[in-house]
Parts: sequence; structure tokens; C-alpha cells
Amino acid sequence: MRPLAYIMTPVLILTIILASRFVTWDAIKGEKPQAQADVREGTVSLRTWKIPDAIAAFTCAIETEPKYAEAYVKRGLAYYRAGQYKLAIGDYTRTLDLNRYHADAYASRGDAYRALGDGQQAIADYSASLEKRWNARVMRRRAQTYLEQGNVQNALADYSTAIKRQPSAVAYYARGNAYLRLSTESDEDPLRLALADLNKAVGLEQHFAGAYTSRAQVYVRSGKQALASADYRKVAELLTETIRTWQGEPNALTQVYLWRAFAYQKLGEIGKAETDVHETYKRVFSFFLKKVRNCDIL
Repeated sequence: MRPLAYIMTPVLILTIILASRFVTWDAIKGEKPQAQADVREGTVSLRTWKIPDAIAAFTCAIETEPKYAEAYVKRGLAYYRAGQYKLAIGDYTRTLDLNRYHADAYASRGDAYRALGDGQQAIADYSASLEKRWNARVMRRRAQTYLEQGNVQNALADYSTAIKRQPSAVAYYARGNAYLRLSTESDEDPLRLALADLNKAVGLEQHFAGAYTSRAQVYVRSGKQALASADYRKVAELLTETIRTWQGEPNALTQVYLWRAFAYQKLGEIGKAETDVHETYKRVFSFFLKKVRNCDIL
């Protein structure tokens, strides 16, 4: 299961852990017992991906206690998971209006704006969150948004700050990808910097499938095909083990199949790649069908 934590996008990592991030100050303050019970029920549903149940429970809590900030911020996450990003933004904004959970609400609202394609507002919210409380994950999210906006230098600056303050395999991987984006076939310096960061990522986490994938691309651009093939083979092995041992939400493996297909394609194993692509399509369809049903369209 370890490779999954590194091959999936940060959004998936966020949605797995975010439900438990919010300290229950509202419960300490003394909200009505029924509202507290509804929030507890909603939190359990959120953790187990029962999104409609979570939204219903948090809504009940809000109806009982209209100024219950914890219910708003968690319902915002439930809406986010359901792909209802505008509703999520509304709840995160309401949380901020209640003067609670500033760092988390800004960061989460930034995620929702980013999902809607509003990178500028996402960066503004990530920056506001970082002013309230520095967090490596939020800084990496802002860096990634800068990268998506084409601002590679600001992205590199954020990644470098994250590495300086809290070095990790993920941070080195992210900065290595930024250097890789800067490089061309004739630019040896960015490739050298990318390789150095990706080597550090792999050194810190030997099951980091994403880092092997990016390092293989560096090797390809450097004309080192044998080393690239070795890394793609390692990626296929790691992701195969992830699929074999995975016990969580089945659709969470969608990107794992897609990245394994990519590795197989690079290795010239086209039949295996096509099989994984078909599996990816099946899981994507299943995911969106579930989302449609959760939205009561069917």
C-alpha cells in the first residue's frame, strides 16, 4: 500500500486525512448535545466515504446550531468530496465568517478554488492559510498551483522553502518535477538539479513510485535508456504490489492502474498497458456513476 501514498495526487491524500484535522473546539465550547452528536455521526460517515450521509448529518447540526463552525468546515469537505466545489466554498467562507479554523478553512477553500480552475484565488487562499499557520502540505499545494499557472520560479521558491523547513521525499520529488519542467533536451543544468532531487526522494522513500517515474524521464532526456527502463520496471513492480495488497476504496486505485499502464507502455509491454487503461476507464466510470447517484440525479 505504501506506493499509493506517493503516486496519488495531493488531492487524494488531502481527502483521506482532512476529516480528522479540525480540533473540536465547538464541542469544548458547549454546543447543543444533539448538534455535537450529528457532527460525530457526520465525521464517521465522512471517514468512510458515505458522503450523502455526512452532508445530511452536518446539515442537521447546522440547523440545530446555526453558528456551529465545525459543522460548516466538515460539511465543506463533504461537498468537496462530492465534487460540489461551489457549495464547499460557501461553507468554508461561512467558517471564516465565524472566525474559526482560519488556517484549515483557507487551505481547504484554496483546494476548492483550484478544483474549479481559479488558480489565482487558490493561491490567495493558500497564502492566507500560511500566514495563519505554516504548513508544508499547504506550501506544496501553493507551489503546485504556481506551477499550473506557469510560474515555475515561484513554485521552485516554495518547494525550496518547504525543503528547508521540513525536508521530505514528497518535497524533493515536487521540486525535482519543477526542475524537470524547466529543462529541455539541451538544458543540462535543470536536468542535473532534477536528478539530484529525485535521487534524494528515492533515497528517503524507496517505495516512491512517482519519484522513480520522474527519474526515468530525466534519464530518457539524458540519453540513459537502460537506467530509465530499470526505473520504469521498478514502478511497475511497486504498483503491482500496491494493487495486490490494497484493501481500501477500490476506485482509489484508478491512478495506480493509469501510472502502471504508463510504465508498461514505456517498457514496450503494450498488451499490459492496454489492459490497465481499460481498467482505468472502468473505475473512472464507476466513480462518476457513484458521484451522480450521490447527487440524487438518478
